[in-house]
Amino acid sequence: MQKWVNFLRGSARLEISGPFPERFLNLCSVEGLGFWKVEVRSQTALRLTVALWDLRRARRLAEKAGCTVRRVGGGGLPVFLFSFRRRYALLAGLALSALTAAVLSRFILVVKVTGNDIVPDSVILTELEELGFGFGTYGPTVDERDLSNRMLEALPELSFLAVNISGVYAEVVVREAVEAPELRDEDTLTDVVATRDGVVVDVNAFSGSVSVAEGDAVLAGEVLISHLSVYEPAEWSDGQTFTSTTHARGEVWALTERTLTAKTPLQAATIDAAAGSNTVYSLRLGKKVIKFRQNSSNSMGNCDKIKRTWPLTLPGGIVLPLTWEAETVTPYSETETAVSAASAEAYLKARLETRLTAILGEGQVLGRNWTVTEAEDTLTVTLEASCLEDIAKEAPVAEETEPQEETE
Repeated sequence: MQKWVNFLRGSARLEISGPFPERFLNLCSVEGLGFWKVEVRSQTALRLTVALWDLRRARRLAEKAGCTVRRVGGGGLPVFLFSFRRRYALLAGLALSALTAAVLSRFILVVKVTGNDIVPDSVILTELEELGFGFGTYGPTVDERDLSNRMLEALPELSFLAVNISGVYAEVVVREAVEAPELRDEDTLTDVVATRDGVVVDVNAFSGSVSVAEGDAVLAGEVLISHLSVYEPAEWSDGQTFTSTTHARGEVWALTERTLTAKTPLQAATIDAAAGSNTVYSLRLGKKVIKFRQNSSNSMGNCDKIKRTWPLTLPGGIVLPLTWEAETVTPYSETETAVSAASAEAYLKARLETRLTAILGEGQVLGRNWTVTEAEDTLTVTLEASCLEDIAKEAPVAEETEPQEETE
């Protein structure tokens, strides 16, 4: 702390010469004049440092002690500023820089979003800009509470949002809303129907009455588990048969046949890069882009563009809205090249396998039959697969049936 105090008030390094320089030190102690860094040069000379504002007192006490004073150095802020006394342009620039720093520190230059996993940063930042908050916003005029409430109304995907402003840096802390799980409406009457044709292998009914048995062939849309349950009369009853309705649920595994087809041309365009490329450099400040070469875009023919960016990053990982960009444009031409039929076939088979796996889910493939045809420079691959899959699907009943009693 004392080091900073000495820097702000300034200091002067003095050389005291005389027959008895120690008398000068005694007078300083009596008068309460502070000094430090005493260095004995000889029996008649020593050096010490005093505060800049004590320089005149030091000269008076040295004269009283019969010594001479010679200033040999100094430092601190006043000395630094005094060195600009004849350099008006530099002094004005220093004052302007200090004023600019003081003014710019009131504006938002960096906005960082934290706490989001699903909602992208770009969506949040765009919505903030629509509400008038972003790069260049005057910080003291921002009402953080009102801004947070308006953001939550605009983005229902968020459950919490807070804006913390610290100088030129603004941190937007968000929490994403947790989607409520879908609740089953047990009062809705549903049948379990078949999603496609197949032969039933196994039925697991969680609720409802099973309408099919193992080995039955069913068609798409046929009821597999009914919402209507019929109860036979008990021995002690008077012969009445009872029925009830429910929300039918269950799994029905069946043997199915699926056919998938994919095509690809046997002629493909290849790229031949032309000789020479053009690199354009630009400086991006917020939304403003300064290009150092005009008419840089390549509008004639095909071209490949590669953009590299170097954002200005402060210690601590804070990225400023100042980015150096380099865009390299390379023209190219396209030529038709024949594609190997073997590689095209392997590619299409891999695509069909991926599609079939996605369709079956937890099901499995029991057998495959591939058909490959080639016509008019087009390769066609067809997959006929025997599968075991769950074909059950819940379907609402068109008209609800109230529980009733029947008499034999």
